[in-house]
Amino acid sequence: MPKSASDSHSDSYTAAMTQKKQTPEPWRQARLSKDAGFDGQFLFAVRTTGIFCRPSCPAPTALENNVEYFQRVYEALEHGYRPCFRCRPDLGPEDHVAQAGGGQRVQAALENIQAGFLNGHSVDELAVAVNTSPRQLRKLFDQHLGSPPVRIASYHKALFARRMVVYSHRSMTDIAFASGFGSVRQFNSVFRQLFGQSPTEARQILSSTLPMEQKEQNTQLLKYQSPFHFDVLLAFLKSRAIAGVEHVSEDAYWRSFRVPIGRADGQVQWASGYLVVRDCPEQSALGLSIHCDDVRCIMPVTQRVRRMFDLDANLDVIRQRFEQEPLLANGLQQDKSVPRLPVAFDAYEFAIRAILGQQVSVKAANTLAARLVQKAAVATTGDFPETLPHFFPAPETLLATDLSDIGLTSTRQNTIRSVLEALISGSVRFDIGQVFDEFHREFSSIKGIGDWTVNYVAIRGMGMKDCFPAADLGIIKALSAQQPDSGKLTTRQIQRLAEDWRPYRSYAALCLWNQSSATHQENPCTTPDLKPDSAT
Repeated sequence: MPKSASDSHSDSYTAAMTQKKQTPEPWRQARLSKDAGFDGQFLFAVRTTGIFCRPSCPAPTALENNVEYFQRVYEALEHGYRPCFRCRPDLGPEDHVAQAGGGQRVQAALENIQAGFLNGHSVDELAVAVNTSPRQLRKLFDQHLGSPPVRIASYHKALFARRMVVYSHRSMTDIAFASGFGSVRQFNSVFRQLFGQSPTEARQILSSTLPMEQKEQNTQLLKYQSPFHFDVLLAFLKSRAIAGVEHVSEDAYWRSFRVPIGRADGQVQWASGYLVVRDCPEQSALGLSIHCDDVRCIMPVTQRVRRMFDLDANLDVIRQRFEQEPLLANGLQQDKSVPRLPVAFDAYEFAIRAILGQQVSVKAANTLAARLVQKAAVATTGDFPETLPHFFPAPETLLATDLSDIGLTSTRQNTIRSVLEALISGSVRFDIGQVFDEFHREFSSIKGIGDWTVNYVAIRGMGMKDCFPAADLGIIKALSAQQPDSGKLTTRQIQRLAEDWRPYRSYAALCLWNQSSATHQENPCTTPDLKPDSAT
């Protein structure tokens, strides 16, 4: 854990001066002007108080000589600073938005850490998950983040716990184990060391000014940045919900789940339950209710929901880019915001659905998925809502299920079987945070999986931000319509155009899909799953 604020301030003064010289001038100006537009891009800390703040903090402006700048909350914590009670830089959505340096490997490892990977696995296993060596992973973390993976994970546990303390009504015992702590005593000790107060004191001081619409104990708030079009995302999820596993009501998304939470005696441990997501616009947050048989699943489930509703994207930065792109600007939403990228709760589940959807309509794919779930018949328990009678089958269960009578062609059955065998053997993974080129190589090696399916699963199933299905009919239609003199653009021409939209090509694809859909103004995310010839 970090040194105390008083120790670290004096010991790191020389290093801080070096960092200060390298601080971008816009950060200084944003701090002085209390510009909320920079919230999420950096934090600043005041040496004389030991407190760190977001740029828009209303507290009196500190002298520049007393200020240190950081990009992420855990960096400020590492230097011994504590979060400000006034601007609460650790409780808003902005910390999730800040991106780390170090490229795809570091970002992939961080995404796994945020999903609780190190709560039940080792750093060596994390390195395998992001396809690098443990030594190289530690080197990348030290080089780009200044702390090893285990230290970053310890800060994430504390920050996750603090948000649950403030934004939920769960017991402190539940929060301790949901956050990955080994005991309540350890939870209390780390919490007080980092934040200068006990969990109970934090709830009394902070949650009193953050009222919740939903007082249910199992509900927590997930803060988001406005504008947030919950109705658009809900309509997208409704149009593709798998009956029996998912249900979308007028104002909420429901689903059953089974997620791994670690290993014991060489066996994977699983937790199961169901979740409900509603909008809480007065709090600028989603209300997430998790009903489960093991609270250790709360962290990974929460991260999956954050990814589903794209809560961590820095859409302001993307908007500024796309507003200047004539080919994309018309695909922005009516309020000129960037459409959020809805991502599946489970990438494996989505990959199977994507294969079911090859060369058929969205409605037909939904029917096939519902039949598959009914045929596999993995039942939930009696205390689940009646609209959620099933779990989606695990790969081993689905592989043993006869799918010959649900309406699938033999080609699709063979493709599903090949994907399941590759997944079980480990030659294909749907883990979050993979490097796209490696995933593309592994997944496309399976017969029946082409470039379109790989890109579609990467975007919608795994939430990769820089993928681009250049052969998609909707994208070809949108780009060709804007360049009529060029005729129908080729895939290679489209790929060259898309190079200018890195590293946000997935969002560029959303904008182009919006343009190709006659109804995109009503529902930007519900464009049809347009696709080229069958993947081969």
